[in-house]
Amino acid sequence: MPYNKNNDRSGSRPPRRMSLLQEIQEIDSKLLSMLSRRNLLMGKAASKRRQKGLPLADPEMERRLFEKWNELSTSHSFESKSSRRIFEQVNNLAYAAVASPESRKSNAYILSPPRKTVKVDVDGPRSILQTKFYTALAAASGAEASINNIFINDTLVQLIKAFNQGGAKLSWQDETIESKAEGSLDFEEKLIFAGESPLNLYLVTAFGLSVTGKFKIAGSAEMKFFDTRPMNNLVAGLGARINTLDLHSYGLPARLECGGRMASTLTIDDNTDPLFAAALTLAAWTYPQGLTLKFDSEWKGKSQLSSAVEVLNTCGVNATLTDSEVKVPHCDSINFPTSPEIGLDPEICSAILAIPAFCEGEVRLNGVWPSNTEAQSILDTLKTSGLNITVDNNAITATAGELAEDLYFDCLGKSELFPIELALAVNSGKETTISAPEDKTIFEHGINLLEHMGIKYLNTENGLAIRPGRLIWDSPWTAPSPFFGMALGLLAWIRPGIAIDNPGEISSHWPRFWNLYNSLPEVTSLIPPKREKQDDPKSNRKRVRID
Repeated sequence: MPYNKNNDRSGSRPPRRMSLLQEIQEIDSKLLSMLSRRNLLMGKAASKRRQKGLPLADPEMERRLFEKWNELSTSHSFESKSSRRIFEQVNNLAYAAVASPESRKSNAYILSPPRKTVKVDVDGPRSILQTKFYTALAAASGAEASINNIFINDTLVQLIKAFNQGGAKLSWQDETIESKAEGSLDFEEKLIFAGESPLNLYLVTAFGLSVTGKFKIAGSAEMKFFDTRPMNNLVAGLGARINTLDLHSYGLPARLECGGRMASTLTIDDNTDPLFAAALTLAAWTYPQGLTLKFDSEWKGKSQLSSAVEVLNTCGVNATLTDSEVKVPHCDSINFPTSPEIGLDPEICSAILAIPAFCEGEVRLNGVWPSNTEAQSILDTLKTSGLNITVDNNAITATAGELAEDLYFDCLGKSELFPIELALAVNSGKETTISAPEDKTIFEHGINLLEHMGIKYLNTENGLAIRPGRLIWDSPWTAPSPFFGMALGLLAWIRPGIAIDNPGEISSHWPRFWNLYNSLPEVTSLIPPKREKQDDPKSNRKRVRID
């Protein structure tokens, strides 16, 4: 019945139905209130990371958030690309509240390398993976040794401290790690801080499995979001279990309980992190029956296992690797070399060797280039991008050459290589196809970088097709990983003035990067000269108080 005021005996009008506009405005009000709450929670995590000099975005947390976001948006039939962009913008709202435009501007580091032919001849960065492997073996064996000519970054220091908390006697200074024979590794009833690196957690866990007992493992804020369930599936076969101390999380802190019967053979699959398999391989000589790990011939983690086997063989352990298994016998002790030789780090070196593709010239990195298939694939990518590569026994050299006809870059699923290949693709000026890394978050960050630069792309079945175009840059960008930062350093030759918010992210991974970059075009040493003390009498004057 239509409303008629004559029929309204109470004298009051019934509530009006909201208009479409009013209804949307009410929903927006609730939506913004919820966004404000979300920003507050995201901002707390971002602020803690900023205080540590880390990028505001936590890749692992974003990955887990996006998995749920994508699941829900799909159930509501939202268009996937638009949904992803909304997710990124919502996150950016939180990060913008932490890093105001004024602070971003003041902290931005402008990249403007000299546009001259380069001439680089330096000792290349040594493999951080092999360095950690040797460090762990030195701690476990109580070796009297020195690990020289390496670079020491934050996660390596965290690993050294973790093993020292377990009784090892390790120390570091400049580019050397010292191990003392009086060290004896024993984690029983101790709290070990593994830092922010999953590899550190893997190594502490692997070497802690051989002794009956229990101990706690803690980590940085990032490791609270780490998923230990795939680890638990393997350690269960080795008579152990990982109990997380937070009932609402599968990450750290956790307690490792050991002492059950250890199997001599385990099977690993695609859910197993290759670095954890490598850590178990490295520690298997301490297990009562040794250990054999079986895997499918197509498993992608054999490169990491190969590195572990190489290190074990150097220490006198007769470990073997085939297409389907790695086998490590039990040993009462190992013959740790007095000063092990560590090869070049292929991922970091790829960023340095790529420089002549952007400005011509020559880059020579002194050191031994790895012989595994993964390192060879990196060389293939560099050659495809227009570089001439020469490898000899003690160095690798890159000079400018000719682009391949068909440009296809395979990052081998590695998140470290993906940003460097993006930079090479943009630099090529040709349509280029790049395979996607296994880390979906890193893939999304790569898309974000392309959009930030105004570069057109198409999603393919296995990655991206990047189209040539003019690179633009109008605001600083926060590199989500050290290798994205290195990629920006390369792209600055195309577009001088590129600004990065967090240059310290690169330094925390490889401390000598900015020494190299800021010393171009000619570099012959990465070690800054030491200041000589002035022999000036005035400088030695001291004020003496006479009572």
